[in-house]
Amino acid sequence: MPPAWSGPRKDVLGALVPIERVLFRGETLVLVLTSATVFPEGVDFEVTMGARRSEGVDDETWWSQRELLMGSHFHLGPDRPLPEEIERFGVRFSDGSKATIFDGMRQTPEWPPSQPDSPVLLSLHGKSEPGGRGFVCRSWHLWLWPLPPPEPFEFVVEWPAFDVPLTFTEIDAAPLVSAATRAQPFWP
Repeated sequence: MPPAWSGPRKDVLGALVPIERVLFRGETLVLVLTSATVFPEGVDFEVTMGARRSEGVDDETWWSQRELLMGSHFHLGPDRPLPEEIERFGVRFSDGSKATIFDGMRQTPEWPPSQPDSPVLLSLHGKSEPGGRGFVCRSWHLWLWPLPPPEPFEFVVEWPAFDVPLTFTEIDAAPLVSAATRAQPFWP
C-alpha cells in the first residue's frame, strides 16, 4: 500500500465537505476552492477554475492563453525558477508550517520513501475542458497530508501569468477534522 502522504487510500470512502470559497476573482478568471473529501490521513481538495476571453483579445492571443489555462506541461528542475505560466497552490498553518505543490517534487530513490517531517501538498490530478469558444474550465485535486489541526489555516494561490497575486484565504479546519470520523473503509 502506498504511504499515506502520497494520496488518499483507494479503499476508503472519504467524507465530502463543501467549502465553496472564492480564492481569486478577476475580470476574466476565477479560482474556487469548491470542496474537500476528507480521509483519516488527510484531505483531497478540489479547486475549480473558470476563465473567459476578454473583449478585444485577438484569436492568436486567446488560443495561446487557452492552452496555458488548460494545463501546459513544463519541465521543472530543482534549480530552475518557476515559470509565470504555472499555477501555484499552497497551505500555511498557524504554527508557521507550510506546504506547496512544488515541495513534493523532490524525488528520492528510496522505497518506500521515509515519512516527511512537514506537511505535504500534492497535485494529484485534474481535468480541463473547453466550455465554448470563449470559455475554459479546469479543476485540480490537491492532497494535503496530514489532516490539519482543527483551527483555521490559509489556502494560498498565485498565478503570475494571469494576474493572480499571492492570495491567502482563511479556511476553517474544524469541519474537515470532524468529517474525518465519517470516512469509511469499503470493508470492515
